[in-house]
Amino acid sequence: MFSKFFIERPRFAAVVSLLLVITGILTMFKLPVAEYPEISPPQIRVSATYSGASAEVMRDTVALVLESEFNGLEDLLYFSSECSNTGSYSCSLTFETGTNQDIAMVEVQNAVKRSEAKLPSEVQRTGIDVRKRSGDLLAMFQLQTDGSSMSIMQLNNYASTTISDALSRVKGVSSADAFGAMTYSMRIWIDPIRMGGLGISTSDIQNAVESQNLQAAAGTLGSEGGNEYMQFKVDVKGRLKTVEEFENIIVRSDANGNILRLKDIARIELGAESYSSNSKFNGKSSAGLGVFRSTDANAIETIEGVKAELARLEKSFPPGVTWSTAYDPTKFIIISMEEIVVTLVSALLLVVIITYLFLQDWRATIIPSLAIPISLVGTFTAIYALGYSINLLTMFGLILVIGSLVDDAIVVVENCQSVMQREGLDAKSASIKSMKQISGAVIATTLVTIACYVPLAFYGGMVGEIYTQFAVTMCIALSLSTVVALTLSPALCAIILRPGSASERKFFKPVNYVIDGSKNAYIRIVSAIAGKNLLTAAIFVLVVGLAYFLFGFLNSSFIPREDKGTIMCDIELSPGATLSRTMKTSEKFSGLVSAIDGVKNCMVVNGRGMISGDGENTAMLIIELDDWSERKSEELSLDSILARVQGLSAQIPEAKVICFTPPAIMGLGMTGGISFALTASGEVSSKEIMEEAKKLAAKIAAYPGVISSMTTNSSEIPQLVVDIDRDKAETLRVPVSSIFSALQNNIASFYINDFNILGDVFEVNMQAERGMRSDLRDIMELQVASTDGDMVPLASLAGLRLGSAPKQINMFNKLLSTEINVMTDSSVSTGEIMRKIESEKLPAGYSVAWTGMSYQEKQNENKIIQLMALAILFAYLFLVAQYESWTIPVPIMMTVCAPVMGAIAGLLIAGESFSIYAQLGMVMLVGLAAKNAILMVEFSKQERAMGTPIRQAALNGASQRFRAVMMTALSFVFGVLPLVMASGAGAASRRAIGITTFSGMLVATCLGVVMTPCLYALVQSIRERFNSRVGIKMR
Repeated sequence: MFSKFFIERPRFAAVVSLLLVITGILTMFKLPVAEYPEISPPQIRVSATYSGASAEVMRDTVALVLESEFNGLEDLLYFSSECSNTGSYSCSLTFETGTNQDIAMVEVQNAVKRSEAKLPSEVQRTGIDVRKRSGDLLAMFQLQTDGSSMSIMQLNNYASTTISDALSRVKGVSSADAFGAMTYSMRIWIDPIRMGGLGISTSDIQNAVESQNLQAAAGTLGSEGGNEYMQFKVDVKGRLKTVEEFENIIVRSDANGNILRLKDIARIELGAESYSSNSKFNGKSSAGLGVFRSTDANAIETIEGVKAELARLEKSFPPGVTWSTAYDPTKFIIISMEEIVVTLVSALLLVVIITYLFLQDWRATIIPSLAIPISLVGTFTAIYALGYSINLLTMFGLILVIGSLVDDAIVVVENCQSVMQREGLDAKSASIKSMKQISGAVIATTLVTIACYVPLAFYGGMVGEIYTQFAVTMCIALSLSTVVALTLSPALCAIILRPGSASERKFFKPVNYVIDGSKNAYIRIVSAIAGKNLLTAAIFVLVVGLAYFLFGFLNSSFIPREDKGTIMCDIELSPGATLSRTMKTSEKFSGLVSAIDGVKNCMVVNGRGMISGDGENTAMLIIELDDWSERKSEELSLDSILARVQGLSAQIPEAKVICFTPPAIMGLGMTGGISFALTASGEVSSKEIMEEAKKLAAKIAAYPGVISSMTTNSSEIPQLVVDIDRDKAETLRVPVSSIFSALQNNIASFYINDFNILGDVFEVNMQAERGMRSDLRDIMELQVASTDGDMVPLASLAGLRLGSAPKQINMFNKLLSTEINVMTDSSVSTGEIMRKIESEKLPAGYSVAWTGMSYQEKQNENKIIQLMALAILFAYLFLVAQYESWTIPVPIMMTVCAPVMGAIAGLLIAGESFSIYAQLGMVMLVGLAAKNAILMVEFSKQERAMGTPIRQAALNGASQRFRAVMMTALSFVFGVLPLVMASGAGAASRRAIGITTFSGMLVATCLGVVMTPCLYALVQSIRERFNSRVGIKMR
């Protein structure tokens, strides 16, 4: 016998367990810590810039060209892009979970390369950026100065060069972008009127700068045999550096020696590349640094690396410069993991206490008390070998498996005690005889439980990875528990077990009184039902029907909304609002928000929006809340503060404010809630799709439980349309390209080339002075050069009219689209809202495409029914193989309905939704309920085989196994109790899975143990009646 070897060699058993513990401890500290495993779909970001281009121009000349090549890439789920009125293009390509991100990036880069020749020349010159980057912001840091050594512009440049470059080199960082930065640029502010009078065009200036601000390799004097003794490297100063050098660029000269310099027709200054955004932290000007991570990078390790680099750089900061963290989601992860560890320890202590109350022997209690931590710690070795991390899923698996781990040790100890008392054997002999009786049962019950998790391995995609890590962790722990139960537990029984003392039995008299009283009541209830087949069948049907009925009232969601200690706000003013107006509004709103109790910090970035896109009329707020330990009251809860912040928007009627929380899983978009794209095919204009989007958003906003529903862009931005008279232009010999060039070079910030300063490369940009591009006359008075060299006013070549254009154009899988974000109350079923949205009647050619978290939720819809069915099927088939009978396992599997009904009822009472955590708990209940039922049915089966009547066999099985079943069931119930009572960071997910398993096992303990012997009697009587009629022996 396997266990006898270890009973006779207890030191060998101890060595096996010590090896499990030592390797587990060593690997535990090597495992990375994360909120979730790397389950978010890989994303590749492509961005490009076309200075001065409108959203429509960006779509026609950049987006359609690139996306024609993106379409059809291998393993591509979907791609969405945004063309902005600021001349920027951004496309996010989302691939299937598990796709090799490096290969995906190479494929995207190849697609970009194939399309480059079709792109505008300026887009080619500025380049196309392709990065591995998740779709959400990992962290935000702020740099501030007291003005003693640096101005705010100098600080911004310091942040966007020295700091940003250093952070970008940190492992796991995809990019460190300066928010609100004013990067240095050599600004050439031209005077169009003076230029027109002198007959100078913007092309003349561009050519002059390009020809005189360049670097050339002059070669080496004396090289290649030119001189036998010496070589000299010839260096010619080409690139200009200072304002004075740019001012002295010669634009034109004549034979008389007259020279026209750039300073004669323009003002040159070392200014900013863009003046369209800025950043503030707690009301003070700052330089913001947004850190984005690679999709496959560990968030905690990345943030730790970034903070360590900032701490290193801080030593060389200029005087008066400081840094602080404005947004750090990993703080939530760390604190929630600490809470889970506390929950794990609490569960372990509760299980030990319950075990002691039932075993009523401190010596016997020591054995399961040692077996549980050995199995738990040993599991970390396997987790490390599989490449998993310490995350919510693996830790939940360990917490929930504690109740099951104690079962194996309890079975060994209790049976050994029974043999000692019944047969008067010593501990060693009793251990050997006991293990002969129960070794097979210990292995079988573990395998039955594991069989329930087998279907999870066939569930693909992101959700499959969630299920798999949870299930694999539990299966490993259960397997190790079985190993310990067959090795260390019997060896310890042989060494330390003794007959219980009278004083100890007296101490437990009240406990035994309660247990015996419960048992007597239980036997009376079972006696009243067992054998009454119609009543048993009616109870079973009632439980199944009740479970089905209650399930219809259950709200569904993907991941529970967590209090991550952060609220984000998107502010959008009326179309065409300037940055100064936006700054006043955001400053007013941030001041109101900062006064709310529970708000710790408030960061503002003007000119950038998380939902409404970039533009001078947008801003975003990142609100950091007080620590969870300081926000335990209902008034300081996330929902309460979120409602108050949203309510403040009524005090700024000039802007539209949308408040939202970060997504539950990092890498699945910027916002929580429901997100989808309304797409349109065919000849549909941006204005038309926006009108439909507004109508749909208004309908969704009227749904019960919807807090807000908004679209991501607007088609009402004012625009001046220049109508060129091409016939007149041809008559005056003015090329249309010259008109375009004059408009772009004067109104837009036109990029010419680069210059070097402070060890970095910056742009040289040309633009008309601010006062010469402020009204309509400035445009019409622009001078355009003809091919004859004459200067022709634009008013002679074109007309001007007022129109409107989209601020940004969104595309989804090459279709014109607009994104809609829906924030719902935490008590509302997101699944139900999504079904309502899908049922809305849309015009021909319009459709809804889910994105981000909503896409994953839709993929997971209704899969729990399949999983439950497969879990029951696998467990049933295993029991069939074990018992060599098709019917004996039936009553065991029928009892599963009780915990399922209990779980559904518990979720409804607690107001929880049927999230993925609840689904995990539901699958787990199948194995737990089957495991408890096996103990009773196995004994009843043996009684029946000895000739005991069916009803009495059922009663005997219930009576004999009541204590063992109650002990294991209550151990599990009290083991998950800390999850039910969870609070603080990460409490929503802990409560979701805790309430499901707690309520399910509670009902299984109260109702399931009653149904098990009754169902056995029902099925056994039907089985025997059928056998007698057919005349065959069924197996």
